[in-house]
Amino acid sequence: MNHYPWNRHELPFKRPTPSRTSSITSIGRSLRTPAIVAIAALVAGALRFGKPSPVAARAERTTRVPRIVLWAWARRENMSFIDPQQVAVAYLDRTLELSGDTVVVRPRLEPLTVPRRTILIPVVRIEIDRRLPPALSSGQRSQASRIIAAMASASPPEIQVDFDATVSERAFYRELLAEVRRRIPASTVLSITALASWCVGDDWVGRLPVDEIVPMLYRMGPDAPEITSYLHGGGNFAPPLARFSVGLSTDEQLSGLGAGKRVYLFSPHRWTAEEARRAIAEATR
Repeated sequence: MNHYPWNRHELPFKRPTPSRTSSITSIGRSLRTPAIVAIAALVAGALRFGKPSPVAARAERTTRVPRIVLWAWARRENMSFIDPQQVAVAYLDRTLELSGDTVVVRPRLEPLTVPRRTILIPVVRIEIDRRLPPALSSGQRSQASRIIAAMASASPPEIQVDFDATVSERAFYRELLAEVRRRIPASTVLSITALASWCVGDDWVGRLPVDEIVPMLYRMGPDAPEITSYLHGGGNFAPPLARFSVGLSTDEQLSGLGAGKRVYLFSPHRWTAEEARRAIAEATR
């Protein structure tokens, strides 16, 4: 995703008392319906012809998570204002740096405050040591897969991997995801973020062993106007699993890009109730 330079933290989450009232409850009230209906239609259509397709079966598992997901990156965040029935939080759990033939782990170092019963999605960011390029060996892959799979030990409904893999790193990434998939429970959703270009004109991600692909529609560089125009004109992403979710940022265009999809929202600043209210309303319009 490479939204931002980040650190890491692994302090206990702070949860306010159950009596705290959400500041964005009214906004979240009806948010889950369109995305769930779309996925349900896909599953129902597949059932008409017998056994559901692999895409339909994998997409259906994501309905356990609310349609709105706020990303909580490396900084300290107080998100006690959310309605946990309508909004989930995907938090940066750790960063893995691939260096030589080793994997350097940087844990989260800042606290995150959320209401009780909030669905939490641990996210791992994978980075490359440019001074000591990675070997991308089987041993390095095995070590990284064990570290990532460990995020599923607390039984979250989903874990997410964020890696801007280059062409030469794609085979390693594909095998890494396959190994993670084998190590985590079958019921755990395996989600990845994806550059928008991967999902429009370079469909290598469609063959990855994951349950959800989240196209990142921000920080897109020179391709941004063309991709945005394509989507506003009714175009869709090539991989079927990339058609149900989208990643947006509060400091870039939101309107019309998240309608009917699960929306992951990133903020370059600490979240506030007002910013969350505005971003959710605009992204789902």
